[in-house]
Formats: sequence, structure tokens, C-alpha cells
Amino acid sequence: MKRFLSKELLILYLIILIGAFLRLQGVFTNSFAFTYDVGRDMLALWNIVYAHKIPLIGATTGLPGVFYGPWWYYMLSIPFLMSSGNPQGIALTMSFIGILAIIAAFIVGKKAGGIFLGFCFSALIAASPVLISLSSQIWNPNIAPLFVILIIFVLGKIYSFKKENQKYYFLLGLLLALNIDFEIIFGLFLSLGVIISLIWIKYKKISLKSIAFLLLGSFVIFAPRAIFELRHQFLMTKSFITFITGGNFSHSISSVLEALINRLNIFFNLFNSTLAVENKILGLTFLIFILITLFIFYRGAEKSIKNLLKTSFVVIATFLIGTVFFSHDIWPHYLVGIPVFYIFIFSCCFYFIYKRFSCFLIPLIVLIIFLVNLNPIFIIQNLKKPLWEGDASVYRNQLGVIDYVYKEANGKEFKYVVYTPPVYDFTYQYLFKWYGPKKYKYSPTQKVNIAYFIIEPDLGYPDRPKWWLEAREKDGKIIKEQKIEGGIIIQTRVVK
Repeated sequence: MKRFLSKELLILYLIILIGAFLRLQGVFTNSFAFTYDVGRDMLALWNIVYAHKIPLIGATTGLPGVFYGPWWYYMLSIPFLMSSGNPQGIALTMSFIGILAIIAAFIVGKKAGGIFLGFCFSALIAASPVLISLSSQIWNPNIAPLFVILIIFVLGKIYSFKKENQKYYFLLGLLLALNIDFEIIFGLFLSLGVIISLIWIKYKKISLKSIAFLLLGSFVIFAPRAIFELRHQFLMTKSFITFITGGNFSHSISSVLEALINRLNIFFNLFNSTLAVENKILGLTFLIFILITLFIFYRGAEKSIKNLLKTSFVVIATFLIGTVFFSHDIWPHYLVGIPVFYIFIFSCCFYFIYKRFSCFLIPLIVLIIFLVNLNPIFIIQNLKKPLWEGDASVYRNQLGVIDYVYKEANGKEFKYVVYTPPVYDFTYQYLFKWYGPKKYKYSPTQKVNIAYFIIEPDLGYPDRPKWWLEAREKDGKIIKEQKIEGGIIIQTRVVK
């Protein structure tokens, strides 16, 4: 019993509890986003679990003809089945993944440098606003931080063994390939950075057998895609080659310099969002602190931590250089795991100072940074406010649409028509497929004269809903119109 109630573990439990609260509150109030992407994924999971259609690829990416891998769907099929198709169960899974990242960070930090580094790494992971937001939204790139932490753990094992242990190379191959499966651009740059650092650090000690196990681990993850490619005449390979050779990378010096300034700004803003509550002065102070600390203490650090820091900087540099020559816009999910490396480097700096001076002020400073990112005053103020209404993408509001329609129908058959800014109404397709029949025991049909027109607000293009309604002005007579939470309008119409 004493083992589970030691002072160190009680601190860890507190960190986990705070991190869990920040990640779970939206799940229990159904305040998480239920968007086009989530609705599409829920329909795909329905087909896997109930129609037994096992896909070889996942959803489309931003690159034409290139798809995500299917492992996101494979992984979510278990919580989907356990929650009987409830999206809340998937949102809960995302939060649990975020909580696991806190625990994994403690283990990685403790293995690398001891209890203090474990506390620093896990506490800053728990309180980082960027990582909290990732754990609060159902989307495949958002689970990358946990897998980045696991990669750091595996690399720590590889770097610490004098004699090679092939199982860790196999695990590394699995983890790198999974990141490519979850977010292609992020996964490719991450893999490139890790492999460059691995060659740099272990270039004289990597055997062909270890390389074979690394490739084998990757092949396990890529196998479904490989089968798809063979069946479809290498569709994705051709599309990716077309993208690479299609002028999507900057070449001129002026464009490269312009891109470099833009990318440095993006990386600095991400650093601020991760550790400095978007305060540029505080963020710049933290960067100066990191540079000075590493200049003074890096040379005397343990070899294992030095190697992990080398990897962290190589990965960040790979992303920076790679995106400089990448002429497309840099979306946040392209850098989704970079905050983990920021936090690990920052934590190591505090660890170096604490190890050298053993001063109580160092844990106090870490605690202050933890609280600054946590912003407890803001949290307490929000707890006293009424439940946040949100917009049309909030899951609770979309459930309200389904409940309203069924209550208005009062047991009679009906059909529905939806205007939604993403065009495809995957969210309503899923809710009318799962939630409506489960609660009200029947589904919509198309062969009736009562229709419910569901119109979501389009904040980016406010005239589009008006044009949509004008085009459907003769589609039945409006007998009732109601505006519900999220600004969603529902018209009851009698149609021919």
C-alpha cells in the first residue's frame, strides 16, 4: 500500500488528475466537436463493425489521390464496439490517449534522468494548452503526441544498449509507420528526422539485421496500403510522385528566404502556444533560457539524454528545413507532434539545473510555469458560467437537432434535407442512422410528404444558406420554423 501512496506517486496522481479533468470535461457535457471528418469516420466504423467491411485505406488527405492508412479505423473499432456506436465513446478514447501521454511522459522522463525529469515532462504535457486541445477533438492526427513520446522511449532504449536489441528497431518501425498512417506529412518528416539522428548517433553500430527489423515493423503497418496499391495499379504512388514533381516545392532563393521567415514564425508561435500561453515575450524568454542552459550544461549531461536531445533538435530542424521548401500552406496538423519535442527539451533544461544545484527554487519555477499554462483562475471562472452553447459543430447541439425533429414528427415517418458548410452531411447521416433509431425506434424515409430542412449557419459565407433556401423555395410549404442552439434553423415543410 505504501508503494502506491509514496510522495512521488501522489504528485504523479495529482498531475494525472488535473490533466484528466482538462481533457474529460468536454466529453461528459457532450461539448466536443462533431464535424464532417468525425461523421465520415463514424460511418466508416459502422461499416467495419456492423457490415464487416474491412478497409485497406483510410480517409482522403489534402493530397489528391493519396489516402490515410486504415489503422486509425482499426484502432477506433474497439471503442466504437464497446460504446455501441456512441461518438461520446470515441471522444472519451481521445481523452484517454491524452491521459496516457501524461503517464508515458513520466515514464520516459524517469527512465532518461530520474523522478524530477519525469515530473517536469509529464506536468508540462498535462498542462500544455496545445496538447489539451488535441485530446479534446476526434481526429486521426491528434493522437500523434502519444506515439511521439513512445518513439522517444524506444530511442532511449536503442541508445542505451551497447549490444543491439532488434525488438526495439521493430517497435520503432511500427511507431514511425503508424505516424505516417495517422498524418502523412507529419509522419514522413518525423521518420526522416528520426532516421537521420539514428544514423548520426549509431552509424557505426547499426547492423543489417537491425535495419531489417526496422523495415519489417514498417511493413506490418504499410501492408494494407501495399495490398490496395497492388489492386489499384499503384494509384497512391503515382499520385504522390505527381505531387512531388508538380512544382509543390520552392526553388528560387527569394522564395526560400520568404518561406524561411514564415516557417520560423510558425514554429515560434507553436512554441508559444505549447509553453507560454501564446505570450511572445514569455516565449522568447523561455527560448533564451533553453539556449543558455544547454550551452552551460549540455556537455556534462548523461549520454542517453544528450542523444535524445540530439534527436529532438534534428527532428525539429528536419521539419523546419523540409517545410521551407514545401510551397504549400503549413497546416497545424503537419506539426502536430512537435510540441512534445519542445516540452522534452524544456524539461531537460530544468533537469540539468536541478541536478547541478538541487535548489528548491527549480521545482517551484516548474510549478509556476505549470500553473501559468494551466490558468486555474480561468478554469474556476468557467466552472461558474452556464454550459457553453457553442456552434453548429458541437455534438450536443446536433443531438438537439435529432431530438427536435423526432419530437416534432411525433412517431410519424419523415424525411430530412440538410444545408451544412462542408456540403456533405456525414454528421447527420450518422446521427439519423445511429442515435435516432436507437432512441426513437425508427429511421427517416424518403417516401413521405413531411420534411425537415436543417440549415446550419455558414459564418464564412453567410449568404450561402440564403441562396440554398432560395433554390429550394418551391420544395414544399413551410409550416413551422425554429432556431435552436448553435444557430441551427429547422424548417418543417409539407412537400409533394
